[in-house]
Amino acid sequence: MTGISSAKIHHRLSALRAFQQPCSLAIGSFDGVHLGHQAIVEQVVAYAQDRGLESRLLTFYPRPSEYFAEDKTLPSLMSWREKVSFLANLGLDDVICMPFNRSLSELSPKDFIEQILVQGLKAEYLTVGSDFRFGAKKGGDPKLLESLSSDFGYQLGIASTKTFEGSRISSTGIREALLDGNMELAERLLGRSYRLCGRVIRGKQLGRQLGAPTANVHLKRRRLCVNGVYVAKAWVQGLSYDAIANVGVRPAVDNLEKPLLEVHLLDYDRDLYGQQLEVDLLHKIRSEKKFDSLAILQRQIGEDIAEARRWHIQNK
Repeated sequence: MTGISSAKIHHRLSALRAFQQPCSLAIGSFDGVHLGHQAIVEQVVAYAQDRGLESRLLTFYPRPSEYFAEDKTLPSLMSWREKVSFLANLGLDDVICMPFNRSLSELSPKDFIEQILVQGLKAEYLTVGSDFRFGAKKGGDPKLLESLSSDFGYQLGIASTKTFEGSRISSTGIREALLDGNMELAERLLGRSYRLCGRVIRGKQLGRQLGAPTANVHLKRRRLCVNGVYVAKAWVQGLSYDAIANVGVRPAVDNLEKPLLEVHLLDYDRDLYGQQLEVDLLHKIRSEKKFDSLAILQRQIGEDIAEARRWHIQNK
């Protein structure tokens, strides 16, 4: 956000000892940092500014759902680094990313409030979502926070629900939109295009042989909500370029174990190796599929690029 300084980011529990000033605090997983999450942050920042408090946000790594469900949980909408970086630019003073481990998961709800929120973060005002759960066996909820507010001297604010076309905006709804290939709906719920980020690595240069050189971006996240060929916008050193992208394991070529992001920037022929690439997926063209020959694949790539060009022209 232009004109707003970036928040300080804290990664260790020991950071709690450094906080001396009372704060307005947001708590949650904030997966995707969608419009509903942004409304929570705005509420916390506004309260802090009105009362001369610090504004802080507490989130967890891994997400509690990932910790308990391991590989059975739904894919994250953003990498941990992307999420923290985005949150740090929403006007907050501090973003605390607390390691979620066994000791934290076994902390009773009351002890979590007392030790983490009150003694550690000096919360004078709390804002949480209506579905927020915390403490051992998820025994804590907004009702408990409200009932203990006078005992611990904080005020609780329940964030108003953000809706789109009558439905509550949620990370789950965004995942469903992405899995359905509805990038336009995902963008409306996120408040921005769905983005993948990573560093360009050297590949087999097969795209160049097929007439469409691609920048290969290694995705550290193995589990994604997207798969297939997309009209895209690629960002290189702050400049944007019309592009087409493929996300997946390349069944037509080598069936990779981990997903790869391949990006062809239209009308761009400079070297991108080693650069950080940000890729907005704007519209899904098709899902990944296996082709009987490279000649058929090459023909399909040509058709995909032509469709991407038409989309870009029509949506300027």
